[in-house]
Amino acid sequence: MTLAAKLQRLRFDRSRRSSRSIGARILQVVVSLAGPWILGFAIFAICVYQNERNHITNSTIATSRALASAVNRELASTMLAAQVLASSPFLASDDFAAFHREATKIAPMLHASAILLADATGQQLVNTLRPSGEALPLRRNIQNLRKVFETGQPSVSDLFLGSLTNQPSIVVEVPVLRDGHVKYTIGIALVTDRLGDLLTGQQLPPDWVSTIADSSGAIVARAGYAGPVGTQALPVRLSAMTAARSGLVETSRHDGTRIFVGFSKSDMSDWTVAISVPVSIAFHDLNLLLRFGLVGLIAALIIGFALAFYQSAQIARAVQSLIPQALAIGHGEVPAGPRLGVREVDEVAQALDRADRLVKTRTAERDSAAQKEEEAKTLTGVMSEFVNNVSHELRTPLTSIAASLGLLAGGSLHPLPSPTDRLVSIAHANAQRLVRLVNDILDIARLESGKAIFHYASIELLASVKQAIDANGAIVQAQGLSIRLDARSPFCIVRADDDRLVQALTNLLSNAIKFSPPGGEIVVTVERAERMGRVTVRDQGPGIPDEFRARIFGKFAQAETGDARRKGGSGLGLNIVQQIVTQHAGAVTFDNAPGGGAIFCLDIPLVDEATGELVARRRDSAA
Repeated sequence: MTLAAKLQRLRFDRSRRSSRSIGARILQVVVSLAGPWILGFAIFAICVYQNERNHITNSTIATSRALASAVNRELASTMLAAQVLASSPFLASDDFAAFHREATKIAPMLHASAILLADATGQQLVNTLRPSGEALPLRRNIQNLRKVFETGQPSVSDLFLGSLTNQPSIVVEVPVLRDGHVKYTIGIALVTDRLGDLLTGQQLPPDWVSTIADSSGAIVARAGYAGPVGTQALPVRLSAMTAARSGLVETSRHDGTRIFVGFSKSDMSDWTVAISVPVSIAFHDLNLLLRFGLVGLIAALIIGFALAFYQSAQIARAVQSLIPQALAIGHGEVPAGPRLGVREVDEVAQALDRADRLVKTRTAERDSAAQKEEEAKTLTGVMSEFVNNVSHELRTPLTSIAASLGLLAGGSLHPLPSPTDRLVSIAHANAQRLVRLVNDILDIARLESGKAIFHYASIELLASVKQAIDANGAIVQAQGLSIRLDARSPFCIVRADDDRLVQALTNLLSNAIKFSPPGGEIVVTVERAERMGRVTVRDQGPGIPDEFRARIFGKFAQAETGDARRKGGSGLGLNIVQQIVTQHAGAVTFDNAPGGGAIFCLDIPLVDEATGELVARRRDSAA
């Protein structure tokens, strides 16, 4: 929100505001405006920090993977050379002297400190560091040799001290097969300087340290940081504790320097290649950016406070001049609107003038609306009273006419001639139709006016359904229809007005009877639906047209089809059903049934279990 918008929210009172009061308000506005900037800067710093950390993670892990690949290539080339030596014909004939001569020529080309041949006991048979035929000691790294004999696969040893050179070395060892079995092993010993040169050749940035460690965590080679070979590398030990092949850890060097370490494990040797970067170096640029940003934010706040003090005096005078205009509106007078020299305050003055005109307009509109509302209430009451009186005055004579015509049509007095009997039957049917229409109109009027009285009690839903079916039995038989009751949940106790509930169910059944074809079946289902007692009425009629669905519960609503018009009816039955069910905190829904026909569902809330059990015991005792 802008400064002008904040000022427009200041409330005017009868007392004159001093420059100090206005200045305090402006300072509050400046502080409120500075808050989002400070919060935004903090969020920006967090996002930048996270982005920088992700960049460091990706770069160090990618570099460690590249170094791991370089180490793998170096070891793979040495392993390939050893496998070539393993196929030497001199070994097939056990000519160790000839093999010694051959290996001595190849060793310098492989940058190997020695080429070894040993049997399963670890006894060296050939060592290029000693003349052929000289007695040789047992191998020191016997674990790697046994691994090759057990698996028949090449292997790379961890760091060890050579038995003859007494220097840190590693051995790339391959099997020599004879008749499908491992007869000897050939080992190519490499000094760690070779791997150190490999790390140095990567030309990493200053202060970045690269380390190669074996599976035990001992340093095999290192570049960028002084440290003896063979010592334990703390970051590498941390990486060896996880099953991940690569990742990033934050830890400390032996001198206490905090570092990020990206590591990657070699697939060939289970060694770990790690790249460490000091945290201070990694976040150097970020720290500079945040320092400059913080300094700029503080400077902006200081400037903002200074401008707030400067503007407070001018705004105070301008705002004080608005007080007479505000008071004029309160007294119903026409406010004067002089120009005040401050654009925002001038806009407020103009707004006050518009507000005066708007208040007068809204007052006139309010008075007119109140008058119209009162007239509408009076008219509604008159119409409601008119409908009630007319319906009541019509019902009494119509009931008498219908009863009289019923006696004539039934032949109670004396038989009527055929033409007369037909006319009397038609009159009797129309009189009954008028009686139903008047009764429906009265029900609608009572329900809408809130004068309808409901007597709620805990009743069994199935009993009300049976009562409604019995009430429509004569009409069902006359129409050649049948009603099938499916009591899936016979014990559903609901809190309802029994008469009104039966009336709603009777209207649903009457609607289904009206639209069912001759010989059709109406299925009534009673079941539980979560916390509701549900009654479903399904007919085999034509269904509900799509254009009629939106107004199906309206008053005097009927589908615009020839068949529906021929069926007759007032169009009030479903509206009465909806209002009755609404009074019971229930709902009535509808849909077209698969295969034809319509389905209406009436849901009434169930009572609690304790009340339901009590009603059930009373019913059983009465039975």
